[in-house]
Amino acid sequence: SDEKSAMEESRLEVMECEKEIQSIKSSLKSLTSSSGGAETSNNSLQVSVHKINASGEDSTAPGTFKVNLSSPIEERTITQLFDPLDPTAEGGIVTFEQLETSNALLTIEAFSGADDALVKVGTSAAHDLLPLCQDGEKSSSTVEIAIVSESSGEPVLESKESDEWEDAVDEEKAEEEGVAKESDAQSPTKEAKLQLPLCTLSVQLEYTPSANDKRDSLYEKLNEVSKRKAAAIEKLRQSAAAVNRAKMAESDEGKGKGGNVVKAGFLNKSKPEAKAVPFWKRWYEKTIGPQSMLWVVGPIAKNYFIFIGCSVFFHYKGDLLALPPPV
Repeated sequence: SDEKSAMEESRLEVMECEKEIQSIKSSLKSLTSSSGGAETSNNSLQVSVHKINASGEDSTAPGTFKVNLSSPIEERTITQLFDPLDPTAEGGIVTFEQLETSNALLTIEAFSGADDALVKVGTSAAHDLLPLCQDGEKSSSTVEIAIVSESSGEPVLESKESDEWEDAVDEEKAEEEGVAKESDAQSPTKEAKLQLPLCTLSVQLEYTPSANDKRDSLYEKLNEVSKRKAAAIEKLRQSAAAVNRAKMAESDEGKGKGGNVVKAGFLNKSKPEAKAVPFWKRWYEKTIGPQSMLWVVGPIAKNYFIFIGCSVFFHYKGDLLALPPPV
């Protein structure tokens, strides 16, 4: 039935969450035992330019790039493209450390000309690094970054369109104020200028998290899995209650059809009827029997009788116990 299938799915989900929790806990233990050096205390980001795609035929590809990071506020310079045969070549890759991944923005400025006479040809938009760094694991990604010229002489793409949304808002305001508005009124058109990029850079970003970043990411995953497990347990409880209600309904239907049903209280033994006690036995128990008043009160009253008798004897006949006078 649907209730049983839902209960089975909930049970499997609880088991899966439990396995994930154990895996995360083991990862935390291994991370705690392995993290001890200073090299693992800081995260790092490596940036390299792999390819330059020029947009125009007469455009000159820039050769120098300044990579700016907002958090921390630092700047690195790339003087050549990344060489896969010599990955450690100077100027081909730059490294940033101690990133604040929550608000780190990356911007690239492109320059052309010689090293002593660099001319800025364009800049890129700010790119958020949080999607790359939020998993808490080492990750690498290639991003296409457009370089846009800062000068006004570049070719632009113009488009004209009527502002129908503002016109509709004006009509609603006119209706509320009770002022009639002519239907052929047109709002003035606006010109939106779209600037074409000079070139597009294929930039590779490689992020290496620190031990603290890994630990924080694992704790976040542990909290999420724990919430999923609690929801699965609650769903399992509800499914089990539904299955029990279905079974009780089926048993009630079986009773209504006149099936063989065991009557309640069939295990209770019936008590035998009490017989009348003979007169002599009742007289014995009340007078001289072990549970009679004589045997219950007699031992206690005996001490009082002895005390009172001795006191009376000493008072009236105490001289009989006196010693004879000396001769």
